[in-house]
Amino acid sequence: MKRDTATSMMAALCNPETSFSKLDDLSLQIEDEAERVWVRRRLAEAMRALGYELVMHIVRQYPDLDPDKKPQ
Repeated sequence: MKRDTATSMMAALCNPETSFSKLDDLSLQIEDEAERVWVRRRLAEAMRALGYELVMHIVRQYPDLDPDKKPQ
């Protein structure tokens, strides 16, 4: 990964307002395919983990908002 890409990614990671979309866009700038794949997999894992934890937190409080619950 080039330094300018690394600098941008680090700034995005340290900014609480950064969206995963921004990190996804930045990851596409990584020229080395193996590194790009590795970074993109970590991003996918983070998005899955974060999303799951937040969804489950909400569902525990509001079971009717469970996206897996079939409509009645």
